[in-house]
Amino acid sequence: MKVSALKVEFFIFGRYGSLLIALVLLMLLQPTVDTTVGKYLLEVMFIVTLLSGLRAVGVKKGLFSFEVVLLAISLALSIAGTIPGYEVLFFVGVAGRTLFMVIVTLTILFDLFRSQKVSGDSLAGAVCIYLMIALIWGHLFLLVEFMIPGSFSFTHGDKAMAIWLSKEFYPFYYFSLITMTTVGFGDMLPLTTMARTLTTLEAIVGQVYLTILVARLVGMYLLHQQNSKE
Repeated sequence: MKVSALKVEFFIFGRYGSLLIALVLLMLLQPTVDTTVGKYLLEVMFIVTLLSGLRAVGVKKGLFSFEVVLLAISLALSIAGTIPGYEVLFFVGVAGRTLFMVIVTLTILFDLFRSQKVSGDSLAGAVCIYLMIALIWGHLFLLVEFMIPGSFSFTHGDKAMAIWLSKEFYPFYYFSLITMTTVGFGDMLPLTTMARTLTTLEAIVGQVYLTILVARLVGMYLLHQQNSKE
């Protein structure tokens, strides 16, 4: 009983457990984006997710310091960019947050592949990477839309202004998730070359990651079983 409780506690409060919980809550809370309270709640939840990401790089002091500065500047620019006429600052802030998440994701990935055994924390880290890929690409789609307006079918007409001025990220996040999972309902389409290229890359990265991840986890498990027998 103690062993089981220890595993649960390690999974939740391990290095990646808190980030996984934040990512799942961020995804589950998406329906509330249509309400004013929901928008603020999601913004807070997103910041909590980013702060949880700091824990993933916390063991590397130099990288941790850089990530703290990068996150602080990115959030400040994103807030300043909500002022009419300062949209460029919002663009730079989103780009900074994207870089922050890329570094966090790569850090977890490298640690996962250096690990020699499958643990609750390593499984949490593996799922975190998958969900972080969706977040990263959602931000990339948002940046593409800023640079090339009308890059997606759901940003045309009156919706284009509503999405950008209200800084709605979640349609892009939804599009990112259905692209990465290769569901492709057809309700949202990339229309420009840049958008289509990014969409294709995400579909490839998502599938390749799952293939490599399964192979790696199976290899780690077999190695652990072999060492246990010896």
